Amino acid sequence: MTTIIQISFFCYLITAIISILFGIIYLVRSEFMPYHAVALEKQWIELDTKIQTLILALMRVAGGGFLATGIVIILLMLLYLRTSKQWIIFIIPTVGLIISLSSLYATILVKSRTPASPPVNLTLLSIGLILIGFILSLSIFF
Repeated sequence: MTTIIQISFFCYLITAIISILFGIIYLVRSEFMPYHAVALEKQWIELDTKIQTLILALMRVAGGGFLATGIVIILLMLLYLRTSKQWIIFIIPTVGLIISLSSLYATILVKSRTPASPPVNLTLLSIGLILIGFILSLSIFF
């Protein structure tokens, strides 16, 4: 494996780790994130039980998506290392960008419509790392 591919995979690995960490956080929290409280201008205990249930359910879905994305990226990198199948170079960023762009849309929506400060910069970092990783990985074709 060339140095350029190693750097590419390092970018993907950072993104995968961020995704896994966010996934775990969203899966195990017993209440919403601090920026959610700012967005709603309410504390968790002020919410009706049904709204709490709905928010936690949405957090679990998002957490599962983040966790799955991070694991799939790592597994695809391992598969590439074992097989050198070139199609994997296109699948890794596709998977990463689907969750990252969806997350960017959601965080910008919250940021623009509420007083909250969701993690937009972290999402932009992930997108940037995925794009850098993809551009560098294209070196296998030259």
